[in-house]
Amino acid sequence: MVEITQTASPTSSLVSLIKTISGAGLLSIPFAFSTDGLIAGVLIIALAGITSGYGLFLQVYVSKYVPAGHATFFNLWSITYPTLSVVFDIAIATQCFGCAISYLVLIGDLMPTIITSVPFVSLDHYKQFWILVSAVLCVPLSFLRNLDSLKYTSVLGLTAIGYMALLVVAHFLIGDVPESYKGEIVLFPDSATKVFSTFSIVVFAFTGHQNMFSIINEAKNKSLSSLSTLVNLAIAILAVLFIIIGVAGYLTFGDLVNGNIILLYPSAFSTTVGRFCIVFMVVFSFPLMIHPARISVNNIYFWVLVNVLGRKPDEPAEDQDALLQPTEERDETAPLIPSSKAYIVPFPDSTFYGITVVLLLVGYTAAVSIKSFALVLAVVGATGSTAISFILPGLFGYKLIGSESDDPSKLEQTLKNLGLVLSVWGFVVMVVCLYSSLAL
Repeated sequence: MVEITQTASPTSSLVSLIKTISGAGLLSIPFAFSTDGLIAGVLIIALAGITSGYGLFLQVYVSKYVPAGHATFFNLWSITYPTLSVVFDIAIATQCFGCAISYLVLIGDLMPTIITSVPFVSLDHYKQFWILVSAVLCVPLSFLRNLDSLKYTSVLGLTAIGYMALLVVAHFLIGDVPESYKGEIVLFPDSATKVFSTFSIVVFAFTGHQNMFSIINEAKNKSLSSLSTLVNLAIAILAVLFIIIGVAGYLTFGDLVNGNIILLYPSAFSTTVGRFCIVFMVVFSFPLMIHPARISVNNIYFWVLVNVLGRKPDEPAEDQDALLQPTEERDETAPLIPSSKAYIVPFPDSTFYGITVVLLLVGYTAAVSIKSFALVLAVVGATGSTAISFILPGLFGYKLIGSESDDPSKLEQTLKNLGLVLSVWGFVVMVVCLYSSLAL
């Protein structure tokens, strides 16, 4: 059986969460400022950070309603709205797997601009060649069972992100970008339509919820206070980083900035290193997307076994059926509901390796075959990311918080209501992002 190693330190968990959230989308933040304006852009980042952070907090809170170390979207959905559990796991798997494929495509697009010639490889096959070369690192990392096992590669990925951030800020402070590269700078958007066109960039920039339950499961300290501090610190660090890069990039290029700011700078050694950092970053981001996709595929497989083939799920362990005790006496890692309502989804080694192999084969085949799937990815992202970040955590919180008591406290009632608000916000974001992807 695949076992979860519950030894991740707070620092390791923080690195994993920050690396999961920050990715190639970071480079598109200045482009969002070009439609939002300087002041409105900062406010929108703050709004996205607050709503995303609350979604992460709700995941921490509701993880206490299932056996410690076994919090998943599937398990939480199974004890709240069981008939729809598989639907959202399909959305999660599709969204995460789609992001993983997009990383491979990005590698194929960027590496030919860094290394312009390779012996015995024709120009027509450069993209496919570099995608396949990435397997040297991506494939072994994808077979690691726990996110904590990726903490060192996550640190390397964060180093690459740090370099790109410094590159953007340095060019702004030095002012060495030619005037012909610069456009107009405004404080507020001219119309709401322009904001809609890039709104998804800011919202998705804060998406890391697909790995939050894994981070919770692997954490050595699973107390609500410790994990809440983790979420608050990660969101604060990323909000500051996004604002710095967004403002510096926008003030450098104005409304002429595009979706990948690193590609705008004049050719130089520093910008070539920056492009390589993007490749470096997405190589180490790939396994972070395969991890939740694999869990969701296993959940779907398990659902088919139970609901289609009629296999009976394993009974929970006897020591996992603790009911809620008074706050001052209760172990914070004990589940808040009877374990008869939540079961542990099995993940044997054979299934783990089988799903991983299939995901890698399908992913690499798609990456070398598909020339452009930007629209499909945008639609999947608009639905999958909003479901993961807002709708599901909000519904979990609204359904579960205070459910162990006949008389929820005022704080619990407030958290429940805010969970419902977050879900409504998620549906609004979904509609706006779908509209911007399909119509604008």
